[in-house]
Amino acid sequence: MLRRNFIKSGSLVAGGFFMAPKPVFAFNNDIINIAVLGTGWWGTEILLASILKTTQFDVIGICDVNAAALQNAAAQVEKAGRKKPALFSNYEEMYNMPGLEAVVIATPTHWHPLQFIAACNKGLHVFLEKPISYDIREGQAMVKAQQKAGNVVQVDFPRVMTDSNQKVKTIIESGALGKIFQVQANIHNEEGGLVEKAIPANFDFETFCGPAPRTKFLCNENGDKPDWRAQHDFSRGIMADWGIHYIHNVRRILQLDIPTNVSAIGGLVRNVTQDNPDQLDVRYDFDGLPVYWSHKAWGYKAPDPDRNIGVYYYGDKATLFAGDLGWELYTEDGKKQTTGDMRFTPGAPDVIPIYEKMISDLFTEFAAGIRKKSNAGITNTLAEAQKTTSTVIYGDMAYRLKSNLVIDPKTMDIKDNPAAQALLSRAYRKPFVHPWNK
Repeated sequence: MLRRNFIKSGSLVAGGFFMAPKPVFAFNNDIINIAVLGTGWWGTEILLASILKTTQFDVIGICDVNAAALQNAAAQVEKAGRKKPALFSNYEEMYNMPGLEAVVIATPTHWHPLQFIAACNKGLHVFLEKPISYDIREGQAMVKAQQKAGNVVQVDFPRVMTDSNQKVKTIIESGALGKIFQVQANIHNEEGGLVEKAIPANFDFETFCGPAPRTKFLCNENGDKPDWRAQHDFSRGIMADWGIHYIHNVRRILQLDIPTNVSAIGGLVRNVTQDNPDQLDVRYDFDGLPVYWSHKAWGYKAPDPDRNIGVYYYGDKATLFAGDLGWELYTEDGKKQTTGDMRFTPGAPDVIPIYEKMISDLFTEFAAGIRKKSNAGITNTLAEAQKTTSTVIYGDMAYRLKSNLVIDPKTMDIKDNPAAQALLSRAYRKPFVHPWNK
């Protein structure tokens, strides 16, 4: 995610009778009817805001289990001079809206598979948040659902839309670094703890939990909404939520598939009210290339804090550090060449428009794909996002099992490790049924 400092600078409530959505192969040169599922801070302040700034879409429906968030999102649509969308607390009802063509799924990770597959079954195009799934088998079921539906899917990995990401790829492919022997991705950023609070009257926590276990209502100290990214029942933590962007970049730049071996070590040291590790180191082996992940969510004071967030590519001729908007090349003779700004400063006034453009470019691609009835021009396809998502899931599994994982890339099974194999899918809470079991 671009993180919150980027933001800081049921039942049908409205709508008419139900009809089947437009079929997935309908050709539409006009405005695309879209709905937004999940109106939290990211879904509203980033994704919905980006949609409203384009001329590509008409937001005709929004859905959330938080009535206050739902009303806030509706107000943002009207403030932009658009017609108030229909409001829903039940996504299946929203999917049946007349003329609906596409949906944004910006809900917590544990809900993505069921909501995505339901959208595919309705012939809806999908703009999907990452990680695409909570477990491995969900991701495989989602890929099958899209293959069957033939719908257009864009996954929200905005950093790949920057010029700097492509230029880093060009530098590496030019041979300037020589042979790449190791990659190191890291995020060192302070995160707070959690406290249990009373469930607000306007929040349907039972539906929020959905297929995941019914757990405590945990928030940060100053919040009144669940801090689900820190709860393992809903999310696999910092690496899966934020670090996944950099792992996706590495996979794209070096054209990697999925790891064949994964090991990890970490734990909870300070943020003990969380379920996910506040410090973690993972070693991924991509056919002999070691790619390391590292994060610390407390007390990290780097010798050079400008490199707290980013990726090192280590070659036999040079080393390159890549941030979101710049990079630095360190050559054999000790010289340093800096291009752009490597710091992570998404809230800076001169940087905000750059991050906004990343998102809007993804939506522009998405709209073009819908009109062409093709995923050919989509940068972040579901198939590639599923591989990146699986990579971070394997890392979390290795940490929790304290075991090395040996992976079969074709089946995504874990070899000779029954305990790990059992974690490829988790049991759903009744009455929900895991899509791999259908």
